[in-house]
Amino acid sequence: MKENEEHENEPVDTYKYGRGAQFNTKNKFIKNESTREHIEGIDERIEADVKTQYIEVFPKTIVNKVESPDVGMMYSMNPYQGCEHGCIYCYARNSFEYWGYSAGLDFETKILVKKNAPDLLRKFLMHPKWEPVPIMLSGNTDCYQPAEQKFRITRKLLEVCNEFNQPVGILTKNAWILKDKDVLQEMAKKKILSAMVSITSFDALLLSYDQRNACYGQIL
Repeated sequence: MKENEEHENEPVDTYKYGRGAQFNTKNKFIKNESTREHIEGIDERIEADVKTQYIEVFPKTIVNKVESPDVGMMYSMNPYQGCEHGCIYCYARNSFEYWGYSAGLDFETKILVKKNAPDLLRKFLMHPKWEPVPIMLSGNTDCYQPAEQKFRITRKLLEVCNEFNQPVGILTKNAWILKDKDVLQEMAKKKILSAMVSITSFDALLLSYDQRNACYGQIL
């Protein structure tokens, strides 16, 4: 059987297209909660597709010191928590439980938005003891996920970094990085930018099922 025929035979009423997780897993930090972790039963209720929510939060800091030896970065900053790309293998899912949400469907449908991030970054870079070592954007979640089209916080962070000549690294799988080509080119000329793009697959049909929100098209 051809690959596309296999996709077509999947039950469309039970699969949430464009979502990596299909349900909310249990949050180990919450004692009393109701979860549904087995969706294979023929008499189970069918849940409607879940719309993405943008929730504004007000952190006190935006730059995080990374002490883990596994990820190869010293500092990171994330304008958003949660990620609508919904990569099922994302290591950031478990950290979402600290906010009181599930690492499953909540992680990609409840996006925490840090609107005050550019002001926090400016304040951080003005500290007299700060030495400009590289800061990683997307150390936890993708800074060019769909939320960026609405809030443009990543763009504002890049403008602050460019103003202060602050070195930045970017890791994304979204073509929206091209929208900031002007400021990225300025930073590249000053050799304060490293930008990397992660591509999961060249199979457009597969991506439409697994990572529809990643928007690879313009990159490919």
